Amino acid sequence: MKKLSVLIVIILMITGLYALTEAPDIIIRPGEPIAYFSPEEEGVIMEVTVLNKGGETLQIKEVKSSCFCASAIVNTPSIRPMGKGKLTFQISTSRMHEDSLTRVDFTVISNAKNPNFPIPLLLINKKFMKNSNNKN
Repeated sequence: MKKLSVLIVIILMITGLYALTEAPDIIIRPGEPIAYFSPEEEGVIMEVTVLNKGGETLQIKEVKSSCFCASAIVNTPSIRPMGKGKLTFQISTSRMHEDSLTRVDFTVISNAKNPNFPIPLLLINKKFMKNSNNKN
């Protein structure tokens, strides 16, 4: 019984040391987010899954966007090691035109290996896609 207790303590110590050495590491799903919009609609809302592949808890402090037309909601500010959380991106498309093909960049500010993690979100006009398909 003593040997088992010692073994458990050693395993917990090794696990704890591993957790201290592995900073949070962000992976997003979908890997390359794409949102389709229509100029008649007011905007786009897209959820992105954030995976923490590190050994420490990921603490998301804020998410910044590259333009005033976009904002983000941090649904899960604290993500345990090997856990997942959600971000919600909101983009106003009311000023985008028929031929718009654009990108909005979001930056996740956190305690991760890359403390300023970039997420480019490609925006494609649905009408533009229909016109492209009709030309073939």
